[in-house]
Amino acid sequence: MSLTKIGSIGINTGIAFAGVTTIATLNGSDSVLSVGGTVNFVSDVSIGGTVSIAGTLTYEDVTNVDAVGLITARDGIKVGSGITLSVDGDIFATGVVTATSFVGSGSGLTGVASTDDIRTNTNATFLQNVSLGDVTARQKLHISASDSGAANMVFTNTTTGTAAADGFIVGLTGGEDAQLNMQESANMKFSTADTARATIEPAGNINITKNVKVAGVVTATSFEGSGANLTGIEAGITTEAASISGITTYLNLSKDDHELFVTGNNTISVIGGAQGTSHSLRIQNSGIATVTLDSTYFKFPSSAAPALPTADGSISMISFTVHKAGAVGVNTILLAGASVSFG
Repeated sequence: MSLTKIGSIGINTGIAFAGVTTIATLNGSDSVLSVGGTVNFVSDVSIGGTVSIAGTLTYEDVTNVDAVGLITARDGIKVGSGITLSVDGDIFATGVVTATSFVGSGSGLTGVASTDDIRTNTNATFLQNVSLGDVTARQKLHISASDSGAANMVFTNTTTGTAAADGFIVGLTGGEDAQLNMQESANMKFSTADTARATIEPAGNINITKNVKVAGVVTATSFEGSGANLTGIEAGITTEAASISGITTYLNLSKDDHELFVTGNNTISVIGGAQGTSHSLRIQNSGIATVTLDSTYFKFPSSAAPALPTADGSISMISFTVHKAGAVGVNTILLAGASVSFG
């Protein structure tokens, strides 16, 4: 059926079409059009009132959609070439996504990078490296939470290097419940339980308020104090031992204790040594033995050298202190005393 023009119809009247109908012009503001089949519009349709559709509206090539209620799309929604909402719920955006809040753990986020400020009121996990940019001026990274006092992680750099806060701070800036504070112009401080436990002054001095426990070796060039409360200190006495027969033997005075088993005629001399150090020499005869202490080095009271026993099994003890250490053209001088014939 084809109608060229339908004019005004009476009030509360209508036209019913049972088949396919093509309408060129339809006038009548109060007319009612009831279509039982399919209506094809070959030109624009302008409706000034409300369109109510009880079933499903299916249409193609729509430029703009302005809906008050819920829109259901079978194959997803695409906005230009930048945003696509798939039927599975995925959102693909090629541009910038701006959100005022984010809910969820973010464990599935990948490829997250930022060149601007990062601000968060909750935990933040960085899956990639965090760059603070070119540090040509003051740069700061603050991670803080306000409670009874500030809890900060602060990395600060200044171009002048003279600011009090120039350094590295982890922990409370007030209260010092637990703090690691490393600053250029102030003490390096380690604090727990509101108390500074250890500080390193800018000059290098270290102050520790409690015990120091070290599993390895502690090496110091000097020690100050009486040492009255020091315990568990072992003397590092080292012993040089040898068996000799009919030779001149030189004692290495880098050792503290010297043990010799002698046979035949022997002369004892020394090398090295440090002024003020004390040493001991233990001599045991293995058979008949004659031992001479080189008088160039060994000095005894009243210049009387002891007569060491020669019998097999005899034991002698010589104790001496380095009075003067040897040098080029200068002999080592030892102040010695002897105990002989131990039985």
